[in-house]
Amino acid sequence: MDNSYENKVHMIGRITLVIGLVLTFLPPVFLWLIYGIVPPLKNLMNGIISISSVMLPVSIVEVLTFTPMLGASAMYMSYLTGNISNMKIPSAAIGMEVAEVKPSTKEGDIISTIAIAGSVIASEIIIILGVLMIAPIGEKLGNPMIQPAFEQILPALFGSIGAYYILKEWKLAVIPILTAVAVNMIPGLPTAITIPICVLASIFGARFLYKKNLIKVTD
Repeated sequence: MDNSYENKVHMIGRITLVIGLVLTFLPPVFLWLIYGIVPPLKNLMNGIISISSVMLPVSIVEVLTFTPMLGASAMYMSYLTGNISNMKIPSAAIGMEVAEVKPSTKEGDIISTIAIAGSVIASEIIIILGVLMIAPIGEKLGNPMIQPAFEQILPALFGSIGAYYILKEWKLAVIPILTAVAVNMIPGLPTAITIPICVLASIFGARFLYKKNLIKVTD
């Protein structure tokens, strides 16, 4: 891609992210100015510090991990609309797989952008329909008997996607899975540490298998 395209992507991406940031603060500012509702400063600062201590390193890791896979335009859309791990990454991965293109290529960036744009449109439509249809039965969905089912949605999503890639080349999955199981057995280990460990294990594991001629690179 030429520099003019990349420059436009970064310009539009930065503008939309700034607008999104401003709009994010409008509801609490509205409650403060109109209704005088404001949390105590001490509680507010404690909340900001506690959340930032977790989300800041996680966000840095996500940017370093996902940007090579998605490309600039897809990353801007992903961070503006959210649900990166459980919706945007799977959409981009499946889109590139179907289109038979690789990440970190011009084609891969275009396909991931289209896939994520489609996921944004689809999710917004589903949210609108969900609000309209679920509102009448909202109280029933809070029944403790069915709550365990909702807790398994995210594991089921990643499990189905993971199974697809594991079946394609199971040797590459052995070291990452063993590493993920090992680090998750350590109590209290934050996501900001587990993600880089698993990513590095995947990279070095794949390199080891390649050096031993146990896997081959296909075009």
